[in-house]
Amino acid sequence: MKKALLVVVLALFTLAVMPVVAQDQPFAGKKVVVVTQEGSAIGGPAEKYGAEWAAATGATVEVQRFAFADLYPKIITALQTGTGEFDVLIYASDWMGDIAGGGYVSPIPDDVKEAVEWDDILPLYRERIADWGGTTYAVPFDGDSHMMYYRKDLVNPNSPYAAEFKEKYGWDLDEPQTWTQYKQIAEFFQGREVDTAGVTAPISGVAEALRKKAQSFWFLMDRAAGYSKIPGNPYFFFDENMKPLVNNPGWVQGLQDWVDIYNCCAAPDMINFDVVNVRAVFPAGQSVFGLDWGDVGPITIDPNASVVQGLAGFGVTPGAEKYWDYTTGAWVDAEGGVNKAPFIAFGGWVISVAADSDVQDAAFDYVKYLSGKDLAGTLAVTGGTGVNPLRQSQFDNLDLWTGAGFDEESAKDYLDAIKATIDDPNAIVDLRIPGAFEYFDALDAGIAKAITGEADPQTALDEVVATWDAITDRLGRENQLTLYKQSLGVE
Repeated sequence: MKKALLVVVLALFTLAVMPVVAQDQPFAGKKVVVVTQEGSAIGGPAEKYGAEWAAATGATVEVQRFAFADLYPKIITALQTGTGEFDVLIYASDWMGDIAGGGYVSPIPDDVKEAVEWDDILPLYRERIADWGGTTYAVPFDGDSHMMYYRKDLVNPNSPYAAEFKEKYGWDLDEPQTWTQYKQIAEFFQGREVDTAGVTAPISGVAEALRKKAQSFWFLMDRAAGYSKIPGNPYFFFDENMKPLVNNPGWVQGLQDWVDIYNCCAAPDMINFDVVNVRAVFPAGQSVFGLDWGDVGPITIDPNASVVQGLAGFGVTPGAEKYWDYTTGAWVDAEGGVNKAPFIAFGGWVISVAADSDVQDAAFDYVKYLSGKDLAGTLAVTGGTGVNPLRQSQFDNLDLWTGAGFDEESAKDYLDAIKATIDDPNAIVDLRIPGAFEYFDALDAGIAKAITGEADPQTALDEVVATWDAITDRLGRENQLTLYKQSLGVE
């Protein structure tokens, strides 16, 4: 009798527990394949927190990571050939013209937006970056724009070098507002012995990503922006007739500036730098300036990676004293002496679910987990994650940053520089039309020719324009123009 009773009790217990197990492991037996870039930035969080999500839901996550130069070809080939090999795509937002515009990803459901607290994401990213043709096809994963890093202990009006600098250049040593000032400061400090955290050693002027097949074209755009972006005119890459603008005098001046600063003031072996090198060299106190996305900020406070804790200044990228007006064919002196045109480079990494995924429910749940508000805050303040601020709450909560190791002054300086970049009315959003990868690849090749002296900047950019026109003609000039205008919010 006791044995029979025990069997009944065990059966009832099993029935009671089974629904709980099923509920706690809603995706047991399902596999989600994620594709993104290799390395700790972006790929690291996708894998680490994907494993946490998998353990909680019973699913299996496989993160396939590729070098940045190979990522777009891997994704677009899989989508165009219908292999169905990827469920979740974590990719550059400027590829959305090909990916979302090609109909390869699913719209973001309302329950996903609710779960990630959609309204907390800054309007730039949730309304422009994540949208294609009036539909939301992606969840922003990080907020990207370029900014300037500098040694504020060296570059300030009270610096031990201020008097010597002013005598030589005629202006107070301070955060540079123009590319001319930026070069003069870099030139002044190049090779100079300076003290960094108690160690005296020579310092370089600049650390920037210049390597071919990496991110060089985005850093040319920083310079070209000041020299060629007309205030109030949205066109930057092409004009209103889809004529490329990248070989006009403003762009040429931007490339010439970069050639000049490379020749005078570059960190050793900078021609082989990508952003990973910049994120090592500047925090190590080896350069006065660094240009990058927001990633360098949290690295500067990491005692395991930085000797410039509290010594780093953060600013909007410089502008130019004059800009080229392509509509009149003339140079224009900038109002107030500086034409600032911050560049929303890359636009951030975004996450989409492939339209042909057969595990969409699990895939979107993974997206909810990876894009949640709390995790976004953790990733933004952690060096090496590749995730930069993109939520209003991250700008409102100074404790988030001081708790991570920023001093209050540095935290405010860092956040103010990012917000000023994003909010500038003359800011430039990256190219997002179909073929963006091809256009940039051609520009990358032109930059390399100019930097190595194979061609002068004008000739190099003339060749780029010829290639851009060929790409546009192949993809359909009228359609490309329509999509370009849509991406700019122009009717």
